[in-house]
Formats: sequence, C-alpha cells, structure tokens
Amino acid sequence: MCLVVPLKVRKKLLEPRGQLLMEDGRIVKSLVKNIKVGDYLICQQDLGIEKVPPNKAQLIRHALQQGI
Repeated sequence: MCLVVPLKVRKKLLEPRGQLLMEDGRIVKSLVKNIKVGDYLICQQDLGIEKVPPNKAQLIRHALQQGI
C-alpha cells in the first residue's frame, strides 16, 4: 500500500518543459493537463498523477497529521 500526500505546486519550470517544482522541493512531471502554481497534485515517485481540489487536499493533510 502506498501513502501519498497532496503537494502544492510552487513553480512551473521552463526547462525541461512540463516539469513542476513542488512544495517539498521535488521536481515532478505532471500527467495532468492545465496545472497552475498553487494547485495540489497527488505525486508518486516523480510523476504528478491526479489534481486534487484545495479543500480535499487540506482534509487529507489534516487527517494524516492527526494520525487518522
């Protein structure tokens, strides 16, 4: 089983094209189109696989902090 945390996009990188800098410092390539700075992504390894609405991302992060 994998545990993934929604991460916020900090910056869109120009080179290599299509890569994103996430809030934890990792660089990922998004499989999701139309991602903007401030969006939340579920990331596995170095891939952004799913966009998550901000309210859902905050709920997931809060639950993980509480140990639920």
